[in-house]
Order: sequence, then C-alpha cells, then structure tokens
Amino acid sequence: MSWYKDWFSSEGYLKVYSHRDDVEAEILAELIMKNINLNNDASVLDMACGAGRHSIALAKRGFKVTAVDLSERLLIEARKNSQIAGVEINYMLSDIREFNSEYKFDLALNLFTSIGYFDEDNENFSVIKKAYDLLKKNGYFVLDYFNKDYLVKNLVPTSVISVNGDRIVQNRSIKGNRVVKNITIAKNSQVNEFYESVRLFSFDELSETLSKTGFKIEKVLGDFKGNIFDKTISSRIIFIAKK
Repeated sequence: MSWYKDWFSSEGYLKVYSHRDDVEAEILAELIMKNINLNNDASVLDMACGAGRHSIALAKRGFKVTAVDLSERLLIEARKNSQIAGVEINYMLSDIREFNSEYKFDLALNLFTSIGYFDEDNENFSVIKKAYDLLKKNGYFVLDYFNKDYLVKNLVPTSVISVNGDRIVQNRSIKGNRVVKNITIAKNSQVNEFYESVRLFSFDELSETLSKTGFKIEKVLGDFKGNIFDKTISSRIIFIAKK
C-alpha cells in the first residue's frame, strides 16, 4: 500500500494536523475570494479535500462544491463536518488522478500540499493536467504548495506535541529531492508509526509545469495573509492561474 493511502486512512492523521483548523480554512477561502472573481453560484472542485474544511468554507459562501478524496475515513469526517456546518457538498471517493466528470468547473483547488506524494513527476503533474481538463474555459486553478527554499532552510528536525493524550513525535529530514517525515503516535502502551514522503518542487518547476499545461499564471502569493511570493522568506507558494 502507498504510504499516503495508509496514512490518510489512519486515526492519527487528523491528530497530527489538528492545528490546520477551520479558522485557517476560512482565512484561505477569503484570500481566494479576494483574488478571484466568481459568480455567486459558481462551481468549485476541491481536489484532495481531506476532512472538508476548505470545501465547507466555500460552500458557506454559496458555491456549488464537489470534493474528492481517496480516503473513506476522511470523507466520513468531511460529511459529518458538513452536516454540522449546515452545508451540502457533493463528496466523491476517488484518487484525484482517476477522477472524471462530464461537468466542468469554474474553480479547481489543490490545497495544503496535495501533490508530490507520488514517485514519478509525471504522476504528480498529472493532477495539474486533471485540473486543467476539468475546468471551464477561463476557469481558475489555485495550487497551494510549500516553498522548497524556505522549507529546506527552516526544517525542524524533531517536534513533539500532545493531542488528547497522544504523544506525537515527528522526525523530519531531506532525502534527495524529497522531504521525509517519520511519525510516532503513542498512547499508554500502544505505539503506531507512519511515514510521509513529499517531492520538493521548486517555484520554477511548478510554474513551468502550469504554463506548459496551458495555464496563465495571474498571481503568486507567499502565505495565507496574501503577501506576494518571495523565494527566500515565503512559507508557501500559492499559484492563482487561469485556463
């Protein structure tokens, strides 16, 4: 089984990323809305939606949201969260690389570093091509990825947190062109271990791929506050591109 299928289906995933909460999702949704002009009834595709926090933030704004993820566990959580929020979202179980729809979208999102999991670059970049194919003419694509240059300089080798009685240890390292994380989650005598391995794409690699795919890059932001991207100090690379 690929590491991401195992990890995203585990109970520990949402514990490790519990700091990536609804407040952050609202901030990013608002940032997207400030930089993209959409009709009130626009259709949105959330590619690799996880527990649905971005989908819910956009559905609250009146958009028709379709959200796709390969983890049934995360989709169960997303449906529960949507019900609590009082919004309707069309959740679909699928690997985003294999997802197809006759319906085309006004906006496609790939947020929170949701490519780069795969061994081959053509597989990772196929997600960008999929977004292009699923968009209407003049539709927008938002790609949110970590900034390689910033991450390499600021990598925290080890961190330890406690979440609801679980002791979570994360050990990070750079191996070749990937950032690798070994995760241990311990509670009482039970210990579970997980693994992440994500491709370190540079700004140039991502921007070149977007352009080759056919996208016109309209703006590049460097964080969720909306600051313009700076290669040396920006924690994120947020591309706003148009088909």
